[in-house]
Amino acid sequence: MRMLLRIKVESLRSLALVAALPFLLLNSAVRAADSVAFPLTITLRPAAADSQQRVPYIDITLTCTIPPVTAGEPLLKMAFVTSNVETVAKTIEALSVRDASGPVAITVKDDPESGDVTYRHWVASRATKGTLTVQYRAPISNKAAPRGAAPPLELRSDSGAFSGAGETFLILPEVDSSQPMFQPTEIRWNLDDMTKGAVGISCLGKDDVTAPRPKDLRSLQSCFFMGGKLGLYPSAPPKTGFFSAWHGTAPFDLRDLMISEEKLYAFYGNFFKQPAAAPYGVFLRENPVNAGGGVELAGSFVATFGPKTKLDDLKITLAHEMLHTFVGGIEKPGGLSSSWYSEGMAVYYARLLALRAGQITPAQFLEDLNTTAGRYYTNALIATPNAEIPARFWADTRVRVLPYDRGSMYFAVVDGEVRAASGGKRTLDDLLFAMLARRQEKPPLDESAWRDLVTKQLGEKGRREFQAMLSGAVMLPEPGGFGPCFTRTAKMLRRYQLGFEPKVLTEPKRIVRGLTAGSAAERAGVRDGDEITQPVPQDRIQGDQEAVLTLKLLRDGNPLEISYAPRGEAVEAYQWIRIGNLPDSACAF
Repeated sequence: MRMLLRIKVESLRSLALVAALPFLLLNSAVRAADSVAFPLTITLRPAAADSQQRVPYIDITLTCTIPPVTAGEPLLKMAFVTSNVETVAKTIEALSVRDASGPVAITVKDDPESGDVTYRHWVASRATKGTLTVQYRAPISNKAAPRGAAPPLELRSDSGAFSGAGETFLILPEVDSSQPMFQPTEIRWNLDDMTKGAVGISCLGKDDVTAPRPKDLRSLQSCFFMGGKLGLYPSAPPKTGFFSAWHGTAPFDLRDLMISEEKLYAFYGNFFKQPAAAPYGVFLRENPVNAGGGVELAGSFVATFGPKTKLDDLKITLAHEMLHTFVGGIEKPGGLSSSWYSEGMAVYYARLLALRAGQITPAQFLEDLNTTAGRYYTNALIATPNAEIPARFWADTRVRVLPYDRGSMYFAVVDGEVRAASGGKRTLDDLLFAMLARRQEKPPLDESAWRDLVTKQLGEKGRREFQAMLSGAVMLPEPGGFGPCFTRTAKMLRRYQLGFEPKVLTEPKRIVRGLTAGSAAERAGVRDGDEITQPVPQDRIQGDQEAVLTLKLLRDGNPLEISYAPRGEAVEAYQWIRIGNLPDSACAF
């Protein structure tokens, strides 16, 4: 998930996704059939929109044939929380299961609470036989994210449409999350209850669709679904290549934006030598809390907007999320432990390739670079080791942005050193292509592949520098590290300071504690014991020196609203400025 932090999050699964789903132990029958694919059909029937043009629920029918399970074994599952997003696991209604012998009574078994992903399991009361038919209703609450920063994955509805990622509302069989299990995989839409002209679309394409290849559990969980009164580009999405769908009202023309993004997608395909072989969807929707973020998903990505979203910012977010599809990440260690690579590469290359493609101007490039640099060099937690990021990622925005900011600055450092060592004959591009080739030749891609590659290019200095980056050392590119049109300068900037314990914003009941004496929050009137009644986005404003944070509070039963600039001490930071008289066309290094 670029979130500015581009949450993707508020990235992430990140970022894309940033949080990997753990593998579950399987019953012996499923394990024995790992190489067999079974048919799966998912039918979605959204309700009619209400007077506020919100879809209140979706009725879902799932039919599949998997190996039988014995009495007392888990049959179905859904996570309670994924990437800090609450699913409908606790709110689903009218769940029923049938097989070839008739109704199957089920009981619920929940995993114990832990720091890992926990699941609700539905356990079969008897041995199952033949095809399963699972029916239930998934309510759409439109409740603001109760756990704070999170990617836009949850079921949400407005403007006569709904959208959400499969992992937040699909009950799926209890099978290995990585093994290709389902073929054919079919998505079916029943739009009878919606207004005329309603459309159903998913990561697999528009209308009813059958996946051309077997699908595993994770690809279904990472599939995005959107139905109702939608905008589409093109009006008839292709079976391969770029398409887009959206709902809500943006402050700019989304169709024009998607025409531009299709050109960038084509540029990426040429640059990475990866022609389109499947549908690639860009889904957009309004975000009432943290507009402008995004998240990369299976064969698609999701971006959000709001009434104050700036077109230039969203362009970079789109470029960032699209890049994940081509670059990918490091699989060992996976998830947040290696997000320095996936997110750092995406931040670095999103602005650079958009500049090379002529999609943004040097001035727009510079603005995005300085937002990242300002946030990074003023970060009070800049020295946090990479090993600590997974455990602290969701709890503190200052930790959450580090893989993005530190990673991108590290890659700028490496690019400069590779250019210098090779006399300008090689760049970071060559190392990236080598990593992509390594993934094809010898999967999975692990951290040692990058360490060996950078050591080969730069010698022992490259190895030490990589280890220093992981340990939290400050990464500072050379003054000309971003091409011939820019140079580095020092500037006094103020640190981001929330003014109270950051974990408060991730808790179901947000009660202020740990108020910092003398902080802007205290001076504005915030007090320990105040209840924050609405979620508070931080990742984007952390990079904006002029941003104002507004808290909606409840104190002694009385509502109040307090606004303040969440800034603390001024420190020396680094920015880049335009120099010389080179034409814009010469700036794409």
